[in-house]
Amino acid sequence: MSDGPRPAEPIRLVVSDIDGTLVNHAKELTPRTRAAIAALERAGIGFTVTTARPPVGLRPIYAMLGLQVTAAAINGGAIVDGAFNVIAEKLLAPDVARRAVAFLRGRGLDPWLFTDTHWYLRDPDGDNVGLETRTIGQDPVVVEDFGPELYGHVLKVIGSCNDHALLARCETDLQRELGGDAIATRSQSYYLDVTNPAAHKGEAVKSLAEAFGVPVSAVLTIGDGTNDIPMLQAAGFGVAMGNGSEAVKAAARAVTDDCENDGFAKAIELYALGSQGASGRS
Repeated sequence: MSDGPRPAEPIRLVVSDIDGTLVNHAKELTPRTRAAIAALERAGIGFTVTTARPPVGLRPIYAMLGLQVTAAAINGGAIVDGAFNVIAEKLLAPDVARRAVAFLRGRGLDPWLFTDTHWYLRDPDGDNVGLETRTIGQDPVVVEDFGPELYGHVLKVIGSCNDHALLARCETDLQRELGGDAIATRSQSYYLDVTNPAAHKGEAVKSLAEAFGVPVSAVLTIGDGTNDIPMLQAAGFGVAMGNGSEAVKAAARAVTDDCENDGFAKAIELYALGSQGASGRS
């Protein structure tokens, strides 16, 4: 990590993905990660997150870090304040949400629907329901089916499946099916997210930079998933986690260690805290 490009100007804001980036696969914040975030505060560098999680899924992270800042949930589909109030949102069109649900059911998956406050599903024993419950700290609402009123409030549709190859095929085919009406991208190898076409992390970074009063050129982003690619490309300096795919790494300016070996903290130490003397470097 010592070789390669550096930020061209001092970093003033760090925007991080959560799962597979800020936390390890056990959803833990390591001591070195906590120390790196504390060091950002001491250095006067802002810190926030953008995540595929729904707004409620920010609560565990905020509690662990004592955060009260504007952040982006649902891949940028919901901007929330420090009290988890949704201050801006980008919903899926009802017919697009229905098409996504029909497609996923046709591939043998049980789709989940997320609004700004709840998540809905039919099968409480489906793949990764328990994992999502633990991750976001909220139980799903089990329904017989999704009604017309619910389709008018959908921020995200998820297809969850532990057959990762199947889900990869679904990602390609569903994006082709929906075209420009939505973004279908995996946030994890086992989660396929469908969101409003303007609900992506590239736009989220712009909104967060504005909220923090800094130029996008002074923002460092860090992530591991396909859904992180837009923010890695949009920011002044994008860092890919070592556990990211080759496509994610190709979109970044630098690559750090993986989430099991303090990749987040190492990137902060080198590229954010180490940027404070930057002046026109490449």
